[in-house]
Amino acid sequence: MHPTSHSGFTATPLREHARKELIDLLDSVRGKKGLVIDPFLSGPLSLVAEFSLLKEHGVEKIYHLTATKLETDCKSLIYIAKPKLEFMRFVAEQIRTHTATHHTLCFVPRRTMICERVLEEEGVYGDVTIREFHLDMVPLEDDLLSLEMDGSFRELFLDGDTTSVYSVAKAIMKLQTVFGIIPRILGKGNYARLLADLLLRMRRELEANAEDQAASSRIFPVGSEIDSMIIIDRSVDLITPMCTQLTYEGLIDEVFGIKSTFVELDPSIAGVPAPAAATGAGSSSAVPPVSNKPKKVPLNSADKLYAQLRDFNFAVVGGMLNTIARRISNDYEGRHTAKTVSEIRDFIGRLGTLQAEHLSLRLHTGVAEQISKFTTGPEFDKMLEVQQNFVAGIIGKQHIDYIEELIDKQAPLMPVLRLLCLYSLVDGGVKGKYYENFRRELIQTYGYPHIITLQNLTKLGLFRRQDAAAPASTSTASAPHHHHIHIPHRQAYPAIRKAFKLIVDDVNEHNPNDISYVYSGYAPLSVRMVQAAVGGLQAAAKPGAGGAGATVGWKGWEEPLRLVGGTTVEEVQKVVDGGGFAKRKTNNHRTTLVVFLGGCTYTEVSALRFLSLQEEGHREFVTLTTQMINGTSMLESLVEKFEKVSISAVV
Repeated sequence: MHPTSHSGFTATPLREHARKELIDLLDSVRGKKGLVIDPFLSGPLSLVAEFSLLKEHGVEKIYHLTATKLETDCKSLIYIAKPKLEFMRFVAEQIRTHTATHHTLCFVPRRTMICERVLEEEGVYGDVTIREFHLDMVPLEDDLLSLEMDGSFRELFLDGDTTSVYSVAKAIMKLQTVFGIIPRILGKGNYARLLADLLLRMRRELEANAEDQAASSRIFPVGSEIDSMIIIDRSVDLITPMCTQLTYEGLIDEVFGIKSTFVELDPSIAGVPAPAAATGAGSSSAVPPVSNKPKKVPLNSADKLYAQLRDFNFAVVGGMLNTIARRISNDYEGRHTAKTVSEIRDFIGRLGTLQAEHLSLRLHTGVAEQISKFTTGPEFDKMLEVQQNFVAGIIGKQHIDYIEELIDKQAPLMPVLRLLCLYSLVDGGVKGKYYENFRRELIQTYGYPHIITLQNLTKLGLFRRQDAAAPASTSTASAPHHHHIHIPHRQAYPAIRKAFKLIVDDVNEHNPNDISYVYSGYAPLSVRMVQAAVGGLQAAAKPGAGGAGATVGWKGWEEPLRLVGGTTVEEVQKVVDGGGFAKRKTNNHRTTLVVFLGGCTYTEVSALRFLSLQEEGHREFVTLTTQMINGTSMLESLVEKFEKVSISAVV
């Protein structure tokens, strides 16, 4: 069974730090005020501050920052936005419209010179107070931290923009000032090397700027609550995101899309009652009509049932919901057996919990029903079968024909591209005659703008001709500022698959004993590397490797890691002395921070939680990622957006 909660590491200090900074920000503007929020930040902001807190500190109204005209009577406006050029133009227009209003602009997580330059060009720089709100890490859960940097995969690997690596470095430095220096840094991939170097440099600069040795030693706590960090450059495992996630949480993300722990659902699924259904003494006498507008529903560990279901393979979720439904029904029947005043009082005391469980059960039954419609169709089964054949190294003419058939039927583009990229990645490219045929059919079926999409996929090595040479800068560790994805040769994946035991034939989805249950037989390479580093995976060159007691390192895995490609990182940081580190380890509980540069899937998080469970409390894995992704969102970020221009406008 999976844990419904975990002990050990907690993100509470990070939440409290963000809340305090937000309160200070709000209190810096006197009186009543309006809050204008970047739409992408509304979810992350709600995870650190509820509306009642904002109201306590003078916020009267909340608006979304958009291009539309802002109608407000607030005397003061506080804008909270990411440093994006389009948002600066929105802010400038609103400042010009509301000249009598006091304006404060807070950049998240930090200001940029180019955005300030836009405000200057718009002529409003002197009319706005500039501040920063350092909401860099958003605690989605205690064991899952995200920078929520949409587009970080494209920025890193296609555009060569390393801003997100710098942001991750700043976030980890903040973690180290709260939890102590992380002694061991491991990593795989060229951006992992860049991040490790940044961290070491930032620490040296921070300590060098201290007034004296005593002040320097006070920057970081004595000892460390996190004993190791493993950095995974997304480019070293592009296969995993291309596979369809098969955990409950992963499939919710595939079908509905999860944004900062929130998912938009039809009101009927979300449990919004119809007017006729609102009966009983506790119901309102005037029920408003039910809107068909999607309802935002939070999905996090506060929902005990969700915490119990989220990491299971979806194949077992139906049976679990059935068992829970029977248990709740039996608990409700307890009202008939309550005879004495004491028994009735006990039942009434449990009634609130029962009703909450009942609502949660109704929500997840509705969600599971919708997912079942997605997973029980013949098309899903066939696509999953082809995916699993590809990752197992089985590629036949029938699989090529199936992809061509999908294109001919004008199936949605993203699932088709995911299959094509998976085929290309596991086979070192697509055979020449098939490659040209696929390119031609894709462009003719889905439109000429996708010539650029296919070009982007080729640049990243996601979809390329098998006999084509790798782009010049794809595997060079000396050029970290250029897009660089290691493109393995055709024989590399079979060797990687064997070395890291990526395929497990006898997977038990009901009572799993290996992380491969999250993909029904395929173990994510990224998590296998983590497992190898902590001694949880046996290698021929590493006999008798222990679990939690083993030193975290790559020893014995040099050859398999060389096949994976990209730079291998292993650094040791000196911990602040005072014996704290040794003292912290007397309880035999260790924490490893797993950092994903370019995004992480929910199934990888589930696999890491499973590893924590296998360690029986000796080692806990905490995930830090630039964003949460799946294969579809990853590929969509590589699609160029073109604005339609009328012929008359051109003429």
